[in-house]
Amino acid sequence: MKEITLEARSRTGSGKGVARKLRALKRIPGVVYGRDETPLAIELSYDNFHVAMKGTSGENLLVNLNIDGAEAAKKAIIKDIQRDPIDGHLLHIDFMRISMTEKIKVTIPIVLVGMAEGVKNFGGIVSWVIRHVEVFCLPTDIPEKITFDITPLKIHDSIHVSDISIANVEILENPDQTVVSVIPPTVVKEEEAAVVEGEEAAAVPVEEGAAEPEVISEKKAQERQAEKSKAEKPKGEKGKGAEK
Repeated sequence: MKEITLEARSRTGSGKGVARKLRALKRIPGVVYGRDETPLAIELSYDNFHVAMKGTSGENLLVNLNIDGAEAAKKAIIKDIQRDPIDGHLLHIDFMRISMTEKIKVTIPIVLVGMAEGVKNFGGIVSWVIRHVEVFCLPTDIPEKITFDITPLKIHDSIHVSDISIANVEILENPDQTVVSVIPPTVVKEEEAAVVEGEEAAAVPVEEGAAEPEVISEKKAQERQAEKSKAEKPKGEKGKGAEK
């Protein structure tokens, strides 16, 4: 598990107005809680936080939290990072106090690498069902991520939670839960436009089990309309060209 050190200081103010003023000064508001201790409101440098986080995934980091210059750093993990939905700027950070000798529950991300054989050679589709798993372990045993190489997977092959095995880590998910599988390609049947007398005609939707309808081109439709009009004309009526 990766470890970083952060300098912070306690704060007394709270609320949106205080948080806005802190962010304007490039300070990040936060809180530290857990282990039956009173939650403590803190603030830390925006720039220092980004320097410390560089090269990490941001998840399941062991944090040495130096608050107000105390000699002994508080051991903590980052439980939540709130960001602005528009510009992504940090708004607030939640830290949870931990003991290095007590097991804790944490959520670990799942990472897939490679291209499945069923996708590469048979046009299959990767169905990624779960992307995180909850585990129970000591802070020093927390894995940064769980990686699966899906290259060997063929059509209908799957990886399950039971396939996850990490030393000193208890997986808390249902072992029968599918993590990822390769499913057959989706077959889409396209209606082909009928061609009558060299002219394209619009496709007509057909209900399943119904007789296939006749497709009529525009030219054919005009001919039939002319025949229908001729048939409906009264027998005694003569065209103007027949008058003498």
